[in-house]
Amino acid sequence: MHPSYTADRPGQCPICNMDLVKKENQELEHKHGSAEQDTVGSKAADKENDTSNKDIRISAEKQLSIGLKTDFVARRTIDKEINLYSSVAYDPELYNALIEYKSARKSEEFLSESANHSNVNLDLRLRQLGLSKAQIRLWTSGQRDPIELILGGMNGRGHIYSQIYESDLRYAKVDQPVEFKTEVYPDITFTGRIKSIDTILDKNNRTLRLRSEVSDPKQLLKPQMFGQIVLKIRLNNLLSLPTSSILDTGNHKYAYVKTSAEQFKATMIKSGVVASEWTEVLDGLNEGDEVVSESTFLIDSEAKIRFGNSETHQH
Repeated sequence: MHPSYTADRPGQCPICNMDLVKKENQELEHKHGSAEQDTVGSKAADKENDTSNKDIRISAEKQLSIGLKTDFVARRTIDKEINLYSSVAYDPELYNALIEYKSARKSEEFLSESANHSNVNLDLRLRQLGLSKAQIRLWTSGQRDPIELILGGMNGRGHIYSQIYESDLRYAKVDQPVEFKTEVYPDITFTGRIKSIDTILDKNNRTLRLRSEVSDPKQLLKPQMFGQIVLKIRLNNLLSLPTSSILDTGNHKYAYVKTSAEQFKATMIKSGVVASEWTEVLDGLNEGDEVVSESTFLIDSEAKIRFGNSETHQH
């Protein structure tokens, strides 16, 4: 009767002599009730806001007015281009290592066993600098003059160094064709091939160095001239959908699948290789699925308005 009076032990109220009631039970009961209500309310809100399993209806007239277009998930041959920051070689470190190696080999017959061990170390140094065993033989056989690495290419060739991210390394192979372009000569494309790939990754920018030789009959390329190496890769039989079909929320990726003439459904997907207008499908869609390829964001906005802004549509 007098809730303003409290005590830290059982007893009676000094005002009305009524037995004191333990307050903890009441608080616990209230808290349990509140938790249950919150849980029920949370589940109801989640259910109300979950749009990933709901179809959105877009009439044929509206599809026409917003320019909605669709395409199919299918297996395609896709051409992918990778542009690599590059420069014409200027490599005094490799030049000096090659000169030392050549000198050591010439004097090999006069060297002691300990000196022969030094030769092995020089060979390892060249490997660490990115040359394969075949490249080491080439550069030390007289077919290539190391002076090219500091003064520029000779005999109609140029040496190009490029940086490739480790995520793209699977696309680069020795003897793969390349194109080198520079703003100095915007109308000329220097063609060639990858000759070697470094063995040690740069831990700061997660790249490896590629070494390429390109045709330069007029000796136009000068050491440290900047440009880009272009790698062109053909990927066959890749399950893919239009890149424009994908909505990336930051946590997940979605595409709208057409389930009937006027019905569309947001479907979570996992994507792989991105090659310009096409993106590889790893999971979530099947060959033959029809997906929205244009006006995807308009449909997503319509879904937000109708069903609320759930995690599916957090952009």
